[in-house]
Amino acid sequence: MDGDQPESGARPRRSKKAQAQRGSRSRSPRLSYDDWVDGALTLLAREGVAAIKIPLLCSELGVTKGSFYWHFDDIQQLMEAMADRWAAVQSDAVRALGAIDSIPVEERIEQMATLLVDPSTWIVEATVREWARNDAKVAGAVQALERKVFDIVEQTMLELGFDTPDARLRAGAMVYLGIGLIHGRDSLPIPTAQEAHAVIDLLTTPTQKPAK
Repeated sequence: MDGDQPESGARPRRSKKAQAQRGSRSRSPRLSYDDWVDGALTLLAREGVAAIKIPLLCSELGVTKGSFYWHFDDIQQLMEAMADRWAAVQSDAVRALGAIDSIPVEERIEQMATLLVDPSTWIVEATVREWARNDAKVAGAVQALERKVFDIVEQTMLELGFDTPDARLRAGAMVYLGIGLIHGRDSLPIPTAQEAHAVIDLLTTPTQKPAK
């Protein structure tokens, strides 16, 4: 493996155009590979997939196309790098969610309510879901995270004393509530923190059976 090949989880090879320039270019490029990927992901979150174009990125980052081609052959290679980065971020998120099992149930519920009303979470999630429609790697990361979230919520319901069918039903309602907030945020009323807590209290409180 030569010096331009990445280790597992590291950045990919230097672009072909960059390799051709190495003999005549002595100074380092103005932006690093990570700068480009981070900048592109920031632009993605703010303006969507359609904004990821070389001229717009160069304008956003204050550089010329030469800096872009130092690291990437074309925009598709950058998109693949972004997908790799997002998949890695999602994997970290899944691992973090796995650790939530050790958190007391009440604190876990509080964290769920906070996430439901966090606008920054909605913006990123909505953009990534749009991107996932045309990128299998991103779609896989989104699906894995959703599955993990569902499992954690279901486990929380079981710990609260619900039987398996009821825990599954309530977990589904809560997860779909979160997905609905992501997609309906522009057209439906945004719940306040108090309303989010009220909904979660409704889903986590056992139904009182009528006395016979």
